[in-house]
Amino acid sequence: MAQRAQRIARADVTGQSTSKTSAGWQEFGRALRTWREQRELSLRGLAERIRWDYSLIARWEQGKNRPSFEAITILDAELGAGGELVKQALRMAMADTDRLRRSTVEAVEAKASTRDEGGDMERRRLMRDAAAVAVGGAVAPVLATLTDAWQASEPRISGASVSQEMIDDWEDAADTHARRAYVDSPAVVLAGLAADFADMAPHLSQDQPEPVQRDLAHAAARHASLIAGKWFDLGNRREARRWWGKTRSLSERSGDTLLAAWLTGREAAYRRTDLNEDLSDVLLVAQRARRLAGDRPSAPLVIALSAEAQTLAMLRRYVEATTALRRAEDVFDQLPSSPVGLDPHWMYFDRSLIYTLADDARRATEAQDAAKEFYSSGHHGTATIALHNAALHTRTDPEQGTRQALRIVETLPIARRDARVRAAARIILEVTPEKAHALPVTQELRALTAAGDRSA
Repeated sequence: MAQRAQRIARADVTGQSTSKTSAGWQEFGRALRTWREQRELSLRGLAERIRWDYSLIARWEQGKNRPSFEAITILDAELGAGGELVKQALRMAMADTDRLRRSTVEAVEAKASTRDEGGDMERRRLMRDAAAVAVGGAVAPVLATLTDAWQASEPRISGASVSQEMIDDWEDAADTHARRAYVDSPAVVLAGLAADFADMAPHLSQDQPEPVQRDLAHAAARHASLIAGKWFDLGNRREARRWWGKTRSLSERSGDTLLAAWLTGREAAYRRTDLNEDLSDVLLVAQRARRLAGDRPSAPLVIALSAEAQTLAMLRRYVEATTALRRAEDVFDQLPSSPVGLDPHWMYFDRSLIYTLADDARRATEAQDAAKEFYSSGHHGTATIALHNAALHTRTDPEQGTRQALRIVETLPIARRDARVRAAARIILEVTPEKAHALPVTQELRALTAAGDRSA
């Protein structure tokens, strides 16, 4: 009864009627039903999983109500849609916000048409598309209007379509998105990234003075790398590969070799968790990042060495992994106290991962205990570190360790059970003694870690 009351209470705040919005939500509803049926779930079965009333889910499928952004991300994660439902919801929201925008800001649109109308309109459409789902249709037109007005008020660089303030703002935005990625669900971060990248895109395609083009590419490469990572977390490998390719091309255009090293190292760190990747290929990516970083101490060199150490550990080359980790720590010690773009507690994660895989319980436990002092409860690394600890217990007590891992994953919000969390949980399966593979709890964890993985 209490759970049903909770579902009904949530329905009250997530059942936005589509009577005044785009009929395209019927298309979203059909997609939602298709994903549900592919998972062989009834409406009531899905309702029990996500703790929303089944009648509300039925209205979503019929296109009569529009789910909230929270609901969309949870549905996507629970049904293993790999970001497809999120992407479709972004498209559907565009029609809603276009209608709202036309009725409230016609004067702004008329003024905007005197500029590069085609590029500006596409930028605004994409920006409103993301904003509509992230902050709600009623706020999205205001957000788009204020963004247009702020940009129009800034003086342009001679011969360029942007101001220095706009470029600086996009760099600051990349920092903000990177920080939020540690605590927010991938889909929430992706919506914000989509708005900012769509804002930059038309300027990237225009002729700009060379220094402006480099600075634009620098900010855009940082966004593209984060976009790739969030698509990866959502399980959509095809989109992730596309955006890593965009990251590489933009890094080259920026002319910043250290930026290229930094973002290439990030790519390797993500890809080493993918079951469909050849880890030898991922190691080459990490080594390319190290070569780009050169020999001088820098945060990108730390990131490259970290990715190399992680990948070597996944390849069970533990001596080499430990050597790379120690070199990364030596470089880190030579950096300023707060190196830009580098989580100061990265070493605890690397130590925990590498020593857990190497079955060095003492060093792994020391790293995990130290991490607890620095990671907040909502930090992405908290659950991963806890799963490493569960893997240590699994070697000596398979049933207890696996149950510990199940509790960790099941207590996470569904939208936070991303690809990297599932990869950490799979470590438990890798270290489980063969005789324990048939345990029901082991099979349950295997099914849970497989949910949502997509190779597309």
